[in-house]
Amino acid sequence: MSTSITADTTVTELVDVWLEQLRAEGRLEKTTIDEYSRVLRKRVVPALGHLPLNELSTRRIDTVLSDLGAQSGNLQRKAKVATGAMLDVAVALGALSANPVRGSMSVPRPRTDRRELTLADLETVRAAVGAWMSKDRPGPKSSGDMADIIDLMLATGARIGEVLAVRWNDVNLDTRSLAINATIKTEPGRGTYRKPLAGSRIVALPEFALAVLRGRRGVLRDADVDAVFPTRNGTWQQVNNVERRWRQIRTEAGLEWVTPNAFRGVLA
Repeated sequence: MSTSITADTTVTELVDVWLEQLRAEGRLEKTTIDEYSRVLRKRVVPALGHLPLNELSTRRIDTVLSDLGAQSGNLQRKAKVATGAMLDVAVALGALSANPVRGSMSVPRPRTDRRELTLADLETVRAAVGAWMSKDRPGPKSSGDMADIIDLMLATGARIGEVLAVRWNDVNLDTRSLAINATIKTEPGRGTYRKPLAGSRIVALPEFALAVLRGRRGVLRDADVDAVFPTRNGTWQQVNNVERRWRQIRTEAGLEWVTPNAFRGVLA
C-alpha cells in the first residue's frame, strides 16, 4: 500500500486501496467497513473523488460536510470520521503533509436526554407496546413479541442483539437463569447470524421474565435455530427490525426519549 499512494493519487483511488487494506487487516467488523464504504462512495467520492490528494483542502472538506449536514447530522458525522481516518493513512505514507479533515468544521454530536426510566415510565411503555400491537395495520401482521423482548431486556440488562441471540439451550427455568453469550449480526452476503461474545455471563431471572419464557415455550414451535425470538420462518430476527418497530411505538406514544438503551439495567 505504501508504494501505491502518492500526492497524485485521486480520492477515489485512495478509497479503493484503503477499504481493501481494512478488509485485509481484519481489525474492524465487516459491518463497520461496509458502512465506511457506503458513506465514502455515495457521499464523499461524488464531490471529491476526481481530485488528487494534493488538491484537497479544508475548505473543500467543509463544503462537503456542510452539504451533508443540511441532509443529516448523522451522515455528516460518519463522513468526517471515515474521511479523516482515511486521510490519516495518506499523511502517514507521506502523500499529504497534513490531514485537511483535522482542521475542518466541528460536527457536534446531538444532545441526548439522560432521563432514566422510572417504574411509572415502564408501565407507560408497556401500555404503549400493547396499544401498538393491538392496532389493525395494513400489510403483514406486525411482530407480536415486542413486549416479551423489552421485558427480557429489562430483566437481563442485555442489548437487543443479545436478547435476540438467546436460544432455548441458554435458558434454565429450573435454576431461574439465562446465559447471555452471543449477539445478532447482519452482513451483506452473509445474512443474519448469531455471533458468540468474547465472554458470556449468567443472569438470574426475576419472576416476570420466567413468566415470559414459560409463556413462549408453551406456544412457540421449535425454530430451526433454537431461537427464543425467531422470525416466522424460524430464523434469527434482525436487530434493525426490532429497532424500527420500537421507533414506531415510541413515536406514536410520544416516548421519543425512550431509546432501547434506556431499558438496560433498570430492573436487572
